[in-house]
Amino acid sequence: MLSRQERVLTLAIFIVIAVITLYPLAVLVSTSLEPVNSTSTSSISFSHPLSVAAFGYAWHTGDFSTYMINTAIVTVSVMVISAVVAILAAYGIERLRPPGGRVVLYVSALGFMLPVETLVIAWYYQFESLGWLNSYWAMILPQVAQSVAFGTFWLATAFRSLPRSLTEAAILDGTSRWALLWRVLVPSIAPAIRTMMALVFLWTWNSFLLPLVVESNSSRYTVTVGLSTFQGAHGNSYSALAAGSVLAALPVVLVFLYSQRSFIAGMFAGASVE
Repeated sequence: MLSRQERVLTLAIFIVIAVITLYPLAVLVSTSLEPVNSTSTSSISFSHPLSVAAFGYAWHTGDFSTYMINTAIVTVSVMVISAVVAILAAYGIERLRPPGGRVVLYVSALGFMLPVETLVIAWYYQFESLGWLNSYWAMILPQVAQSVAFGTFWLATAFRSLPRSLTEAAILDGTSRWALLWRVLVPSIAPAIRTMMALVFLWTWNSFLLPLVVESNSSRYTVTVGLSTFQGAHGNSYSALAAGSVLAALPVVLVFLYSQRSFIAGMFAGASVE
């Protein structure tokens, strides 16, 4: 039980950390609401009437509408493909238990431990030989591979936490293996699946190096590459840059706020192991 002084000290520390964390975000939002030609970047200032012109400038002139659509296509594709494949792989390893399944599980962990920087050159030459450079697949497939590696390891732990009696009871009732997976087991580990998909969304949406290397067609730039290009072309328009940054970060913030409860539940989905 914490004493009153300890509670006050803990609260004060949290407030200081919150201020340090949120102040740059407040400056970013404040700058994005300034006129397009504003150069105020170092403090929170509403010296001018609030304006959303910078958002319109970034959306149309900066082509952020295209960048957001491209990023959504890549991100949703990676999320859906990764989730389906990871569920099937984790189910096969933990419930069907084929020979060597555990070896595959632990080797797959290496897939998401390797940084993109060590793999991107190999990916580039591989896609060049296949003729897939400057396509959505060049941005989707490598991120699917790493996400499946993470998702298989993550969901295998969640499947392992389910009681074996749940599977046996469903099979005795005449449930097929396919129905057992999608109607019984998957709903039981839904928090872990939502957490995995939220993490994959965050990683894919914020990916920069891979899209930068494998895509040179500006009509298929993702939002991170587009923001970098926009910064080079409009470096003096700080309000427009801030608006572009807010547009790029907004989906990530919304997904995190929506999934925060799933994050907590998903973290403990595999806490108990039979």
